[in-house]
Amino acid sequence: SSDFAKYHPGGSLGKRLYLRVSDLVSKNQVPSVQQDEDVKKVIVEISKKMLGVTAVLDREKVVGIVTDGDIRRMLNKYDNIKGLTAKDIMTTNPKTISANTLAIKALEQMQKKGISQLLAMDNDTYIGVIHLHNLINEGIL
Repeated sequence: SSDFAKYHPGGSLGKRLYLRVSDLVSKNQVPSVQQDEDVKKVIVEISKKMLGVTAVLDREKVVGIVTDGDIRRMLNKYDNIKGLTAKDIMTTNPKTISANTLAIKALEQMQKKGISQLLAMDNDTYIGVIHLHNLINEGIL
């Protein structure tokens, strides 16, 4: 299979055999907020990075995730969002994937869990988001 990937790297089958999560993570669009930042900053970060998600950090450590769905649920639940922070609305224990994992495995994990993005990690360091759209654009799906 590695020979096939080597001789046919441009095809979708070839890409499935060699593309890694790190190849598809947008290095300049790494959405993150600190856990104590107010919800307005969370909304701005999600909107600015256009991935529908932001990681929530305690300094450098990932402690949660906020998705655009979490924002909609928050707006439905609270009449007044003043004083709410990322920590108040985040989902703890976000789904992550190693940057070195084959991209096809990221797709399998997303399909299995019914989600459209995963936080990409290089050991314990958050490096960005891999989104279903990244996989579609590369012909993995």
